[in-house]
Amino acid sequence: MLDVGIGTASALCENANAVRDRGLEVVGVDYEERYVNFARKKILNDGLASNVRVIRASVYDDDLGERVGGKKFDAVYFSGSISLMPDPAEALRVAARLLRPGGRIYVTQTFQNRSFPLLSTVKPLLKYLTTIDFGQLIFQREILDVAKRAGLGVEENAPIPGSVDNRWQTARLLVLAP
Repeated sequence: MLDVGIGTASALCENANAVRDRGLEVVGVDYEERYVNFARKKILNDGLASNVRVIRASVYDDDLGERVGGKKFDAVYFSGSISLMPDPAEALRVAARLLRPGGRIYVTQTFQNRSFPLLSTVKPLLKYLTTIDFGQLIFQREILDVAKRAGLGVEENAPIPGSVDNRWQTARLLVLAP
């Protein structure tokens, strides 16, 4: 699996037993050096070093395929990172090129169902207060258009059980296929 925008690897490490039990091999990419360094330490401390490799790279790097070892993946995963991408359709196209035949792209993200007054202006500015880039607000209808522009079909679009799901926003799982 290729994890695009692995960040600190905290979510992955919270599922360390499942990663080990299933024998998953994960390559995580992130362009932020602080996150990559933190992720590497966390992976080592959580006993996932034989399952997970993290590299500092961007999904948009021309040599990304080479940097991940020329591998093709069964799955490419965007965990809350699609809203951080300057060109999400291109990120999905790159991901599709890195899939094995029959592979899928998975996106988990909280999407807006309705507009919050001023939130679309405030959210991107939070990075200057917190040093964490929360990305842009992205509406559910927009991500479906992004997938279509990337040439991908939507196989699943469902709320994530136990997560936020109300009239304003919903945490969803999207499964996309070339």
